[in-house]
Amino acid sequence: MKRNLLIIGMLAVSASCFAITPTGAPPIARGANPQISVDPQKAKASRDDSSGLRKGTIEAVSVGSGTFHVYGQRLTFDSKRVKVFGRDGKPNSLYALRVGANIRFTLDATDPLHRRVAVIYLD
Repeated sequence: MKRNLLIIGMLAVSASCFAITPTGAPPIARGANPQISVDPQKAKASRDDSSGLRKGTIEAVSVGSGTFHVYGQRLTFDSKRVKVFGRDGKPNSLYALRVGANIRFTLDATDPLHRRVAVIYLD
């Protein structure tokens, strides 16, 4: 008897749950790209201008043309202005850059394309 009353009570409570429907905003569809208009000046102002260290492994290097590749990205350097430091922290030559070398580097903030390297640390 108690069991039947318990079942009837549970059905009465759960019946009201089926009648509750949300009336809020519809859910956001996954994969839908919102249409955002970006002002070019705001985009330029919010661009990453940090001078933080990046790191990677040299995949290709050309001291003569002032370029090297890290993670498939071509980066440039001015052979007269770039500073190279070895593991000991002492200044080093550009010719110490070798394919396969682990490096840390900073980008030159004055370069508008943010592709020119200012300082290279050999690890």
